Amino acid sequence: MTEREDVLVQIEDLRAYFYTDDGIVRAVDGVHLEIKAGKILGIIGETGCGKTVLALSLMRLIPPPGRIIHGNIFYYRENGKKIDLAELPPKGIIMREIRGKHISMIFQEPMVSLNPVYTIGEQIIENIVTHQKMAWKDAKMLAIRMLEQVGIPEPAKRIDDYPHQLSGGMRQRAMIAMALVCNPKLLIADEPTTALDVTVQAQVLELLKDLQQKMGMAVIIITHNLGVVAEIADYVGVMYLGRIMEHTSVCDLFSNPLHPYTQALLKSMPCLTAQAGCRRKLEIIKGDIPDPYAKIEGCLFASRCSHFQDACREDPPLIEVESGHQVRCWLYK
Repeated sequence: MTEREDVLVQIEDLRAYFYTDDGIVRAVDGVHLEIKAGKILGIIGETGCGKTVLALSLMRLIPPPGRIIHGNIFYYRENGKKIDLAELPPKGIIMREIRGKHISMIFQEPMVSLNPVYTIGEQIIENIVTHQKMAWKDAKMLAIRMLEQVGIPEPAKRIDDYPHQLSGGMRQRAMIAMALVCNPKLLIADEPTTALDVTVQAQVLELLKDLQQKMGMAVIIITHNLGVVAEIADYVGVMYLGRIMEHTSVCDLFSNPLHPYTQALLKSMPCLTAQAGCRRKLEIIKGDIPDPYAKIEGCLFASRCSHFQDACREDPPLIEVESGHQVRCWLYK
């Protein structure tokens, strides 16, 4: 990969493994990605494919017994210099400065991520005081403005509420406010619409897209919902068993999916339109996800692929088939 001005974070051959008594789980196994400034990257795949561990690797928050064992995570600062996050101590001063100020994350479950014994205002204000060295009074005013910006009614009153006093949608908005209050360059949103009803999901996605455009930040949105990706993403990485199987623009993903796994994901989506020829039997991806402890030889998707051939006994590289469209499959060698 070449260094370009529009690249904010460059991931090279990243490997994050979990060493357990039962064996090694290769949660992230050789990922190459470029996160572009001001763009939205969607990471999709089945549950357990490594999406969340990839996000936690960027934040240097992988819980033990997991750790990064190889690779680089280059973060490009405004002065043009780059820093390798993978080499920084997770609890070091530099990483603590970057985490929350330069790179923020919205975690999967807001009820679990928010501390139940502190008000949402206290948790947002702490982030401001830590990274912006602002007086508590001024930080509270900034927190109120941020709560208003994310659409929480009566923010001056709600700032003193505890997480359990808010609905699921309001808690998610509070998490977004906490993540964005320091104006980060990159926001990681891990399943931001999980457990929300359809109407609230649409509101949260619209809010994220609106704030991303206003603040000019890059966003990584992690999901298994292809509808979310179609709604918000600019380009997409399809993950399977810790690897990127296909990487392309969101338009090409839906109009010209190349990898058999991507094609299978799209065929498993229900069609809700009344267009001619749209009514079809809902297909499932045959077979089961391999044992996470297994060391697979050859293509990771071979045991479930309808295009299996002898070449699939060897591990395929990630190749560029068309400009900006990469795929890991021997069909396009």
